[in-house]
Amino acid sequence: MEKGAVRWILDIIKTVVVAILCSMILVLVFALIVKATDIGETGISYVNQGIKIVSILVGTLVGFKRGGRGGWLKGLISGLLYAITSFLVFSLISGSLSVKNLTWLDFVTGAAVGVICGIIAVNVKKDSKIA
Repeated sequence: MEKGAVRWILDIIKTVVVAILCSMILVLVFALIVKATDIGETGISYVNQGIKIVSILVGTLVGFKRGGRGGWLKGLISGLLYAITSFLVFSLISGSLSVKNLTWLDFVTGAAVGVICGIIAVNVKKDSKIA
């Protein structure tokens, strides 16, 4: 395997792992907030989507910090893998591995946010010194 291909794969794996860890932290914080307040089901679903978006953004910024090319494709793959991995991780944590809980919205959100964040992440300047 070429060095560039290995780097791509490692960037994607790093992105997914960071995004999952970020999701877990944000879900724990949100669970404490839900316990202390009275948030309705609609609010919870919106916040869950927000957590997914923020997690993918953080994951791509960390995973793609070396820059490079193809941020949209790496982001797309990372977003889709994040959707699958987060479903598996949170299903195992909850103890109910049911495919009916995995929706097309998770894949669309993961793919779209992954593409956008991937483009942003590879184009963020590393040396942005203010004179």
